[in-house]
Amino acid sequence: MEGTDSVWVIIRELHRVAQLQRRAAAESPLGPVPLGLLNLAAQKPVSPSDAAKELQVPPQSITRAVADLMAAGLVCRVGNATDGRSYSLELTEAGLQARADFRRQLSADFSRLLADWDQQEIDVFANQLGRLVDALATDAADGQGAALTANPWRQKVERQ
Repeated sequence: MEGTDSVWVIIRELHRVAQLQRRAAAESPLGPVPLGLLNLAAQKPVSPSDAAKELQVPPQSITRAVADLMAAGLVCRVGNATDGRSYSLELTEAGLQARADFRRQLSADFSRLLADWDQQEIDVFANQLGRLVDALATDAADGQGAALTANPWRQKVERQ
């Protein structure tokens, strides 16, 4: 497929959505990294190192987020049976409730914004968006999108 105006619109609009999402996460009471960690741990227990990779943040950001979430009673550490030094994070009952509240509010906000769409439009858009995100995730996992997605500020520079 060649780079048509429509493809460029998709790229530009996805960038705008990402900016809006980052702004909303930054304005949330938890903050972007703890919120991301909360959402990851809601899917399945997650190790801090896996969370750092998934969220593309430094390990020390995860350490701070874990401390904040534990202090708020939203996550707990679960030891690894094979390696006593490592652990995963799971949501507590309060964490499950906080995530449910977050999802409920976000869904209400999106429903308000989609109020003039009919259900078929919403279903078609959700399906197409899911296909695109799956393709982007697969491309990134295969390393094909690495040049486009790598953060140049985090790349190591070889000194001569």
